[in-house]
Amino acid sequence: MIAFIVLAIVALAGALGVIVARQPVHSALFLIVNIISLAVFYILLSAEFLAAAQVIVYAGAIMVLFLFVVTLLTAGKDDHEPSEHLAGQRGTAGVLAVVSGGGLAVLGVVFPSKKVPLGLPHNFGNLHGMGQMLWGPDFIYLAAVALMLLTAAVGVLVLNRPQTKSRPEVRLEERES
Repeated sequence: MIAFIVLAIVALAGALGVIVARQPVHSALFLIVNIISLAVFYILLSAEFLAAAQVIVYAGAIMVLFLFVVTLLTAGKDDHEPSEHLAGQRGTAGVLAVVSGGGLAVLGVVFPSKKVPLGLPHNFGNLHGMGQMLWGPDFIYLAAVALMLLTAAVGVLVLNRPQTKSRPEVRLEERES
């Protein structure tokens, strides 16, 4: 029980660090702390496959990809440049977050998940149980999360595309003289 409480505090501190960190790289490091603490939770629940997948997929591949994206998006930016170049960006993001959270809540009410009895199912954490859970009746939730992540990735690319300055066209005759 003490290990659970300590891990819960570490996980909550990591999650809070993701939110309050000013630099995106620091947020990513706090997220890695949170992901690894969740992997230790899985080990405590005897779900070694889930713990290994958590560390390899999320702490390894996804976070490296995130750090590459952060590096590419911030490369060449001036430190004195204002961070918000689109008016109303924070308000729109807040409204969209509430709408998508409400959409997931409605999805949970329309397609309720089967009730799991107290305790862990007999196949928790092994490959067969994971396959049943992911491709079973709860597949709609996995598809909804995948759609939200795809939408977020496209939104980041659209909002952070480089601003091109229009230059006046130079006539061919003017260049030759």
